[in-house]
Amino acid sequence: YEMQRSLVGSEMCIRDSLRSTRLRVAAELLSKSNDLRVTEICYMVGFTSTSYFAKCFHAQFGMLPTEFMEKYRRE
Repeated sequence: YEMQRSLVGSEMCIRDSLRSTRLRVAAELLSKSNDLRVTEICYMVGFTSTSYFAKCFHAQFGMLPTEFMEKYRRE
């Protein structure tokens, strides 16, 4: 536990680091042109609640997953 904490840093707990990593992977999947829906990506990265996923995603990226997907798939 202490080794993980030193790798992540004292300001961010392990839970927050894991959530951040899952959200970055989700953002990468959302930005690619594939046929995956937001719900599928939510479950793929380890979230069990789509509403909690959307809340966390919005907090980290400043937009909802569907908005993110539409913005980056158009580019």
